[in-house]
Amino acid sequence: MPEKLTASNGSEVIARALDAAGIETVFTVAGGHFLPTYNAIGKFGAPRIVAARHELGAGYMASGYALAKGEIGVVFSGAPGPGATNLATPVANAKADSIPLLVITAQVDRRYSNRNILQHCDNLSLLRQFCKHSAQATAASEFPNLITTALQIVESGRPGPVHIDIPQDIQAEAVDALEFNPFRPVRLPGPYWENFGYITDLLEKCSKPAILAGHGVLRSGAASALQKFAYRIGAPVATSRSGIGCINSRDSNYVGMLGFYGTDAAREAVGQADLVIVVGCALGEQTTFGWRSDLFREDAVMVQIDIEPRQPNLVYRVDHAVVGDACMVLEGFLDKIALYDFWHDFKVKRHGSHGGSSRGLGAASVLRSLNSHFSGDAIVTADIGNHRLWVCEHLDITRPERLIQSCEFDAMGFSLPAAIGASIAEPGTKVVSISGDGGFVHTIGELAVARELGLPVAGIVFVDGALGILRHQAEAMYGADNFVRLQKIDFAKVAEGFGIESRTIADPGELDSGMAWAAEASEPVLLAIAIDPEEIFPPLLSKIEQRKRDLMRN
Repeated sequence: MPEKLTASNGSEVIARALDAAGIETVFTVAGGHFLPTYNAIGKFGAPRIVAARHELGAGYMASGYALAKGEIGVVFSGAPGPGATNLATPVANAKADSIPLLVITAQVDRRYSNRNILQHCDNLSLLRQFCKHSAQATAASEFPNLITTALQIVESGRPGPVHIDIPQDIQAEAVDALEFNPFRPVRLPGPYWENFGYITDLLEKCSKPAILAGHGVLRSGAASALQKFAYRIGAPVATSRSGIGCINSRDSNYVGMLGFYGTDAAREAVGQADLVIVVGCALGEQTTFGWRSDLFREDAVMVQIDIEPRQPNLVYRVDHAVVGDACMVLEGFLDKIALYDFWHDFKVKRHGSHGGSSRGLGAASVLRSLNSHFSGDAIVTADIGNHRLWVCEHLDITRPERLIQSCEFDAMGFSLPAAIGASIAEPGTKVVSISGDGGFVHTIGELAVARELGLPVAGIVFVDGALGILRHQAEAMYGADNFVRLQKIDFAKVAEGFGIESRTIADPGELDSGMAWAAEASEPVLLAIAIDPEEIFPPLLSKIEQRKRDLMRN
């Protein structure tokens, strides 16, 4: 039934409504158009405000928070135009990776929107393309129920961002006590029973089933059900890049990541299967080697389980589609299928480092050191670049959402602010942010937030003096690396300027002691590690060949 909300003006309505909806933390960059609401939140003491240094960082913090905590992340843009445009990339990233995000932007006073008013932007048109829903509040009295509706849309079906635009004049409206409908998650019904019977029959007829799992497994909390299901049917499990973590990387059923930067074991397992069950995976470019037609056996039976109806048959023929929540579907199978023997013996073979001490460390050796010094409870966030190729293969992931990354949008600068958001979501948990020297500078200012809050975030920067993946591709394709080299930056000194202890590692003999120091630190620290710039992650060569086919046809 409706609940009472006491407030005297629009800004207090917004503050009260956020708190009443159960929102504990908001990430923002302050702006003048939202000052009344900031003041109201400060007066009431809730929700908690985390002040980022750039809207790009605020959006990624909210995303890291949402993924680590398993709840909706909330981000404010205090400035109408430039604040909203700065938020566009994190919002687009949230859409691509199905991250539950509530995005609130300030807007100019509606009375003056046609007078060339400062910072005006059509925020609805700007963000609608990246959001499940985008709406502007028209009165303070409607805001509480607008929040409730927005939160329900965020979580229903495939998670994703929802946007609310708040004009400045609404915050000054006088209001009386309001009634509002509290937030209640909307749950989808389970799949039809005939789905279970059909797939059970397929399992009885096949001899080599395999599973390809994506981030839909993680978003639905289906990791445990996936593992039990895989054991029950005796199937190897390959993942997309965004699905890493939905099964323990040490599990005997895990065959690694499928795709350009994936493992031979994953490619062979999926390629030999006579029944492929795709769960919560969009079958995108990276996972399918650019949609290779021979990725699956010609006679393989394809089953796709996805919460989004548009995914099955989007690229590959699907013999049977189940539209539904991955966890509900997989759990529904567990007591309806027999126990089958394992048919496979695929093993993930990790590529070793060939980096030399004269040029820098090998990337694999850095990841091995990280695995040995940080516990399995640590959260790792990865940025975009050469380092992540090694992270996806070498990092030991024993729990869901222990590796947080920007996958389907590939947004540089994600790692550090996402690590800050994850650290706020799980107080006391050690968080490791891994970045390349190209991506780290995008959001380097958020070091101030880590220092201000005293968060146990260990920043690791792979320093190779270039946008590494692009450099290797350019040299292989053209024999030149125009515009991808980077000016040298002393990241340790930069971190110290923020009041953060740091070390530079250039000798392999210093690696383990430096990693142990970072693991034991209770406050933010940074390791700048010199990486051999000539080292190429071997599976990158398949991506280079695709680039040649696409870009060098003549």
